[in-house]
Amino acid sequence: MIKLLLLSILLVFFSACGGSSASGVVETEDNPSTPIENDTQLLSSAEPFYSQQWSINKNEAFYTQNGIDSDAHIHTETLLDTYTGKGVKIAIIDNGLDVYHEDLVGAIVKTYDVQTGGTNVAHTLSDEYHGTAVTGIIGARANAKGIKGVASGAQIIFLKYKESMSDSETVALFAKAEEFGADIISNSWGTYDVSQVVKDKIVDLSVNGRGGKGIVIVFASGNDDRDMGNDESSIPEVIAVGATDKDNLRTYYSNYGVNLDVVAPGGYYLGITTLDDSGSNGGSDTDYLLYDDSNGFIGTSASAPIVSGVIALMLEKNPTLTRVQIEQILHDTSDKIGHVPYRNDRNNYYGYGKINLSTIMLSI
Repeated sequence: MIKLLLLSILLVFFSACGGSSASGVVETEDNPSTPIENDTQLLSSAEPFYSQQWSINKNEAFYTQNGIDSDAHIHTETLLDTYTGKGVKIAIIDNGLDVYHEDLVGAIVKTYDVQTGGTNVAHTLSDEYHGTAVTGIIGARANAKGIKGVASGAQIIFLKYKESMSDSETVALFAKAEEFGADIISNSWGTYDVSQVVKDKIVDLSVNGRGGKGIVIVFASGNDDRDMGNDESSIPEVIAVGATDKDNLRTYYSNYGVNLDVVAPGGYYLGITTLDDSGSNGGSDTDYLLYDDSNGFIGTSASAPIVSGVIALMLEKNPTLTRVQIEQILHDTSDKIGHVPYRNDRNNYYGYGKINLSTIMLSI
């Protein structure tokens, strides 16, 4: 059973399961919305709700109004106006996507529904907003319409899983990501019971994918305030991401463990601004964008795509980086936040610390 790693503002856990085999159908379609090139000339400040994206942007007025710690963000500075993840492919495995969203036009280059073997990845239930929210954090376009993703110029591959997924179906999803040329695979879900066959596939892609440089596989650590245990996020070759809040501290719910790599904003009380949970199913154009703090997207599900987007910027700057090098850079450049002592530069609650994009890009 796959659990989506999201908390609502009411701290309700949302669960879903995913997957299916890729037998037979391998062709996918481009984003059915009219594709346009991401306008990299638009500054981040052109986005109407960029001021609310506290996880990546320190807007003084918004920070003061909401009592946000001055270092709660990931220190993007002006880097998101220089780097967009252009040329990098990010596969997102999740429960459904509003492919017609106005802030994702031109972002989605491949889609696949593992249940049907087809290309329709739209969510069909009102609570299947998770994939759209995750995708917005990574790849919302620079178009002066709403928000800006961490990697607003990256190419998004969306792979939809089904409810109740076998090991073979899970393996098939990762194989599909490799087939479509993913450089990064972002996962805001986990099972706490990863099988050896799934683990072997993840390790194989991490070591041998991307022409031997390794596909970078990111997993959210989970929201149960427990040891990650036998979760996908605990695989050493995976980059495991925990969550921080507006006080620049680990959120109470964020899972921990010896294989936790880094933390990134996930929110508590104040959510991570991202795309609407209803989209084209909501029936109202004014419902397309979710920027209401009281309905914010909260959890390690939000933290993981932030890190996936950062990795895309790293690969844009230096496409030759291996997965091992990327992991090491993340470890070496993270900010040592919190009140738990770091021994050998890490601890089980913060990993190596909170990611800092400015320090990361200076080190490449």
